[in-house]
Amino acid sequence: MRLQFPAFAALCLASACLPMPAQAGQPNNSCGSAALSYVEGEVRLAYIDHGQPGGHPVLLVGGTDQQIIEWPAQLILQLQQKGYRPIRYDPRDVGCSTHLEKAGAPDWGKIFGALMSGAQPQVPYSLNDLAADALRILDTLSIDRAYIVAASGGTATAAELSSKSPDRIAGLVLLMPASGDPTIPIPADPAKMGTVPPPPASQAPTEEVVAYRVALGLALEGAEFRRAEEEIQHQAILATDRDWDPDGIARSGAAILAAGDLRRLFKQVSAPTVVLHGLDDPLISPAHGQTVAATVPGAHFEGIAGLGHSFPPMLASKVVDALERVRAAGQEARK
Repeated sequence: MRLQFPAFAALCLASACLPMPAQAGQPNNSCGSAALSYVEGEVRLAYIDHGQPGGHPVLLVGGTDQQIIEWPAQLILQLQQKGYRPIRYDPRDVGCSTHLEKAGAPDWGKIFGALMSGAQPQVPYSLNDLAADALRILDTLSIDRAYIVAASGGTATAAELSSKSPDRIAGLVLLMPASGDPTIPIPADPAKMGTVPPPPASQAPTEEVVAYRVALGLALEGAEFRRAEEEIQHQAILATDRDWDPDGIARSGAAILAAGDLRRLFKQVSAPTVVLHGLDDPLISPAHGQTVAATVPGAHFEGIAGLGHSFPPMLASKVVDALERVRAAGQEARK
């Protein structure tokens, strides 16, 4: 495959997926919350099931380093009001799920070298492992089929899951996806993303990590669909209280990066799909979202003016509306 090294390196920078000299961090005592349930196993997965009797299951698959608490409460409430059963979880190496610290940081030189030569990179775990984790959540809850709402890097997991287990997927809403097409530059706005400082080491003081997360959050906001700086700071404090693991973020990013051009997976998606992408996205160009929608058979693309690469609460209604369209399309197809 042809790889644009600067583009992918910039994506890793924005996702904090750079090698760190310190040992990986660990979730703290906030992971003992009574609200959390766990899927046990070699990789322990934290999740919250907002179950309702007869509700349509919706698995929320977050982006790189997106924790359970970073899904807006408005989205959960609006999904419940529409008769859905939202389920959110911390992927491996994120939040209160297992952190694979023994794997260490990825060797980016070897990974990029393999990709540029057309070889398969050696990474701590693969995109297939991330998709298998999502299936473990559904299996634990005895859910045969679910809708998927996936954001950013989580859309790669959704693509892998949909291509390998199409019978388990009722429909997809993909938010700000990357297509893997190396001809579309990442980041979309290098100047804006260049304002973000390097990510702190795992044992950095809390205030340094919070400041980094705030700077990243502000850089990712759009012109209209945006959060106040106070809201971004509050979210950064909560997220840092649960976890800060730059090596873990790097391993997650490496799994996605090693998958290469994701269009081969999106071509295999058979479920009804809506793609939502902010037209102000400074990280992943809406051209990626358009490419994904053009690649998934029958998918619909909606560009959202004034939305960046974030999930402000006001976006919740658009996501729910998109899911309703996906659900209606599935019902029509079954007639």
